[in-house]
Amino acid sequence: MAKVKIDARQVLSDIRAGLGDLALMQKYRLSSKGLQSLFRKLVEAQLIRQFEIDERMPLMEKTVDIAVFRCPRCEMPQFTEFEECPQCGVIVSKFREKQPAPVPVERDEALKPATKKPAPSKPVMQERIFRGNLRRTGVYEGKSIDRLTELRWKFKTGGWVSVSPAVNGFGAYFGSLDGFLYLVDHVTGLEKWRFQTGGAIYSSCSIVDSLAFFGSLDGHLYSVDARSGELRSKFGTGSPIYSSPAVAGDKFFFGSLDGHLYSVAVTSQLVRWRFKTGGPVYSSPSIADETIFFGSLDGCLYALDLVWGKERWKFKTRGPVTTAAVIGKNLALFGSGDGNFYAVDASTGHEKWCFKTNDKVTSGAAIVGDVVYFGSADRRVYAIDIMTGMEKWNFETGGAIYSSPAVAATKIYFGSGDRHLYALDLADGKEIWKFRTGGPVYSAPAISDGIIYFGSDDGHLYAIG
Repeated sequence: MAKVKIDARQVLSDIRAGLGDLALMQKYRLSSKGLQSLFRKLVEAQLIRQFEIDERMPLMEKTVDIAVFRCPRCEMPQFTEFEECPQCGVIVSKFREKQPAPVPVERDEALKPATKKPAPSKPVMQERIFRGNLRRTGVYEGKSIDRLTELRWKFKTGGWVSVSPAVNGFGAYFGSLDGFLYLVDHVTGLEKWRFQTGGAIYSSCSIVDSLAFFGSLDGHLYSVDARSGELRSKFGTGSPIYSSPAVAGDKFFFGSLDGHLYSVAVTSQLVRWRFKTGGPVYSSPSIADETIFFGSLDGCLYALDLVWGKERWKFKTRGPVTTAAVIGKNLALFGSGDGNFYAVDASTGHEKWCFKTNDKVTSGAAIVGDVVYFGSADRRVYAIDIMTGMEKWNFETGGAIYSSPAVAATKIYFGSGDRHLYALDLADGKEIWKFRTGGPVYSAPAISDGIIYFGSDDGHLYAIG
């Protein structure tokens, strides 16, 4: 039987115009299996990105939940609730009573006062967290890079580099779609070590207590020694992990495409709790005031109690929520696949305002003072007044913006599908400079000591400044 030949340019136009699965199947005379084959080949040809397909929530896929009760100590499953675990013998109620009190989370990591320490004689293993802090504000300390002087170095991997690198005195940590987590020297760009997983890496790592935490599409959340790259632990969910983990106290938190958000003990790897949503969880969690915030492809932003994982509220949008919410001014600010950017009360989940763009919003946001900055697939970056939801300025590029902006001092930096990294003035959105790479830039840049580090779909990590 002859294979159906399809014009790739036309089908891409139909997909991005919002044509549904049934309409695509009818137009191109495809079965459901043929449609999945089409999506797979478009991704393999690097004509479309995997998350654009996953966000569609195909009609042929449905999610179900089953009643399973697990021991809080050994995780053995049972079909009915039990007081004494038949596997390890623990008394469930007593075990829960003896759990240590949670370690308090800072109200705002970005505003945490610095403590003076003696100058170290060797590199210090500084804590580095995706988007700068647990509130995901996207703000980095230090001066802005007002004038682009040079490419310091670029490091070649075997796949797209879509993650945000974590940079400290030991180097730049980042993953690639080739399945490796790399550490390269931040001054020379030379490789120090690499760690191989069984799948592509879209998850940005967090460096906490000399461990690098990150997820892989092989379904595991890894921790490796940040100095040597040796495996310390891995936790499996059975489904790919895009979410960048948050580490608070003695637990790490992350989402999985199995539809759950997990809270796992760092040392024992025991699940403290898991929370089921109505769709896969791509979003990276944000933490503030004993509450954890995250989105799901079911279209909701959730707020849970950090200790027990109990729902405090959820806010429903009309599209998938794949990005991390930024928390500030007692607001949770985030975008949705419905093309809107929302501000909701962080305590109650009540909507404060909604700003409409012309395409989906999968970019995370940066918050500085009373202004929030974010990108949209409509090719623009927006600056919005937090209190009123009114636009202050917007800046148009030549491609979709999935990169989450980073801020240092008076400048904002972000990547675009037009292959450039941009620097704009925070106050008026005027372009300061732009830097061209060999592929779309969907990586969120990280800034350290006057250098900008970011990835490109040309397979390189760049250091410029």
